[in-house]
Amino acid sequence: MGVTSILLEQPVHRDDWEGLHDINNVARDVYGVNVIADESCRSLIDVQKIVKENLTDVIINIKLAKFGVLGTLEIVEFARKSGLNLMIDSMVETRLATGFAGLGCFK
Repeated sequence: MGVTSILLEQPVHRDDWEGLHDINNVARDVYGVNVIADESCRSLIDVQKIVKENLTDVIINIKLAKFGVLGTLEIVEFARKSGLNLMIDSMVETRLATGFAGLGCFK
């Protein structure tokens, strides 16, 4: 009994845009696996670059603590318009911090 991977999360350094694109193509074409951009997504501008340059096919990982509510909503809106799927996640923050992020309790 084996495990079948369905995705790879951030398989390259966050600034290795060419590597992200290349691994995405191999993962998709050879293995049927999706690639998620996580650390490469630090702003809406990064997400726009990923879409414009077709660096990953399907998924960008969004974290409320990283972008805040408004930043997350901007990215969600852009991704939807671009046809890009999203994964919304959290880091190692507490439930309380995640709740505050979800309520917009940050500067």
